This record gives sequence, structure tokens and C-alpha cells, in this order.
Amino acid sequence: MNSNQGSKAFTTLGWRITAAPVAVLGASLIAFARLSPTAQGTIWAEDGAVFVQDALARPGILGVFAPYQGYLHVVPRLAAAIVVRLFPVDAFAVAISLLSSLIVGLVAFMVFHCASAISTRLVPRLAWASITVLVAPAALETQGNFANIHWYLLWLAPWLLIRPARNRLEGIALFVVAALASLTEILTLMFVPVFLYRYRERGLWPARAGLLLGIVCQVLTTTAYPRSAPFEPANLLSVMAGWFLNSSSALVFGTSSQIALLVLNFGAMPIVLAALPFFAAFIFLIFRSTMTNRILALCAVVASGGAWAAAVLFNFSKDFNYADFQAPQWHEFLLGRYSVVPSMFLLALLPLLAVALEKTSVKGATAVLATFTLLQFLYFFPSFSFRQDGPIWAEGVAGARAACSADPAMVEYAVGTAPGNWKVDVPCTVLRR
Repeated sequence: MNSNQGSKAFTTLGWRITAAPVAVLGASLIAFARLSPTAQGTIWAEDGAVFVQDALARPGILGVFAPYQGYLHVVPRLAAAIVVRLFPVDAFAVAISLLSSLIVGLVAFMVFHCASAISTRLVPRLAWASITVLVAPAALETQGNFANIHWYLLWLAPWLLIRPARNRLEGIALFVVAALASLTEILTLMFVPVFLYRYRERGLWPARAGLLLGIVCQVLTTTAYPRSAPFEPANLLSVMAGWFLNSSSALVFGTSSQIALLVLNFGAMPIVLAALPFFAAFIFLIFRSTMTNRILALCAVVASGGAWAAAVLFNFSKDFNYADFQAPQWHEFLLGRYSVVPSMFLLALLPLLAVALEKTSVKGATAVLATFTLLQFLYFFPSFSFRQDGPIWAEGVAGARAACSADPAMVEYAVGTAPGNWKVDVPCTVLRR
């Protein structure tokens, strides 16, 4: 290598080192901006009552491997431990929102990095990465909290499995990230069949080994500590209808109220029409594209349906019994955390279709990406957030601090979180600092 080549290589490396953290920070800030100030300052569900509560009670590192509802949740528990140890108690809620957004930004960057295995072009890779941050239903419940980080890691898992490690350092990184993903989300086991894709290529096995490690730990955990939450027998017709409502309809219509209004006024027809573009993209990719694109398209559709079915079958309730909904139930219809991953995988078909069209129809590829971009930005800000009414964590802590200061014998104080009656028992020793 001559001096000019060496200088160019050094410049390229320097640009990549600089661009990566800037890209992660940018994606993180966009994710954070989707949350209202009230949502940013409100602790949601298990974030407080499970992850923060346990982090306060368990100072050791082994606490991150504690089971909850039959599974390991390593990344949320690790993140909660960081918040409890590095931030003042008043700032816990905002710190959780920020750190959750940072994790989402890191996932988006990893998707962008791994997508180079499909296309070397910048635009499709950015499109796939943007799904992580901008997918329509995410800001309703999923973004900005640790309790739903596992969905983003499930979305990341197949991308890790198709990216060959180019060197030892990248292999270690892919192994670690894949292990963290599967140590947080047991449903990553549905991607084990992807191992058959180019199974002889050694560079693909670090991520696969990491995924297998986490899956084995998850299976052992759920065997030793099975789920305690009961679930009702599922109505399979409702499960099928729910996938259409919570994937293609969520992407095209954007909000719960809009979907419910369309169903009440026009029946199933708008829901069917919303699915047709994605169905057409899938059919084209299966019959008119390369073998790699066929495998990826099949993986996306199966993952979309599989994630939805698994989540709903193990948590079925009257809220998901869509086949029996009447007008009152449709007025209460909500997209939520189960809507996000099915939407993400289905939306991934559009950039894949654009890649498949590049060689035969540039205009067609451009039109597909334009449609994709419209869907991404049309519903950037949600019309409703599950945390929009608080309670504001900092205000609750202020009241708790006053109560502990007024009563030296008080040991702890329950600070309210969302939703409903969720709370965190904060030790007065923490509040009096």
C-alpha cells in the first residue's frame, strides 16, 4: 500500500469512527423527541415496580440475571442498575427515557451495519435502520422505557444472523450483542432456522453462537421459573384478525382511533386494502427476486406473524378478542406494545422490494422508497400516549422526600408510576441523601 492509499484508508476509518457515534446520538434524540415532556418524566409499568425496585434492592451484578414472569430480562435490568447507581432519584424517569432511547439508537445503528449484507447502498440501509426509530405505533407505549426494549432486540436478532463477521473484533461484537438480545427476549428462538442460511460460512457463526447461548439460558429459566400469569384460551380467528389490525393497518392508518373508525364505518374492507401493498411486495419478492431476497422476505413475514401470535396467545384476553367486537369494544381498541414488532418486520419488505427493483426499474424502486418514507414520517408524533397523563416521577419523589424528612422513623415511601396503581417503594435512606 502506497502513502496515498494509506492516507485514504486512514481518512475513511476516521470518518467511520466519527460518524458512528453521531448517527447513534441522532437516532437516539429522534426517538426521545417522539415522547411528550410528560411521558419523558413518567416511569412506565415494570420499569419502576420490577426493574428499578429490584435494582435498589439488589446492588450486585447477579441481579441482572433475576427471572421475571418466566424469562430473563438482562438488558432492562442492566440499564436499570445503571440508572439507580449513576443518577439522582429525582431524575430516574428522564434517565430511563434517555437511556432507553439510546438503546434504540444503538439498535438502529446495528441494523444499518448488518444490512450491508443485503445492500451496499446507503438509502436502503438507512430505510431499514429508520424503522427502529420511526415505526408508527412505537411511541404509543414502546419507546422510552426499559419494559419494552426486548421488542427492539427481537427486531435486531435476524439482522445479526445475516451479517458475516469480517474480523475477530466484529465477531466478538456480534456474539455479545446477539447474546444480550436472546438473554432479554426468549422469542429470538424463532430465528434459529435462519442458521441454515449459508450455514457453512464461518463468519456468520459468532452471532449464532451468542443467540444460542441466550436461548439456552432462557429455556432453563422458564423451565425453572415458569410464568405465573394466567391466560385465557385464544380465539384463533381473533389472533389472525389482530395481526392485520396491528401490522399493516397500524402502518397505513397510524392510530387506534382511525383504525376503529374505519372498521365501524366500512367493516373489514379498509383492513384488507391496507394489507394488499405488503402482500404484493411479498409475492413479488418470492417469485421475481433472488434466493437471498426470497429468504429474507419469508423471514420478515413469518417473524411478523410469529411475534404477534406468540405475544397474544400467551396473553390472550377480551381486549384481543377482535372477532367478537361490537361498537363499544371498537371504541376502546388500542394499538400497543404487541403492534410494534409485527409492523417493523412487515415494513421491512418495502426497502427489500426497492433493492430487488433497482436493476430493472429505478423509477419503481424510487416510488417504493417514497411510499416507505411517507409511512415513516406521516405518523411520527402519536395522537395518544399511554403515559400522557403522568404521574410525573419527580413530583412524586418531592412528596416522598418531604414525608421521609418529616418522619425519621419512616423506612420507605411508595412513589406512584403509570399505569394505574403501579408504584416503587423508594427507601427513605435514598430520599434523604
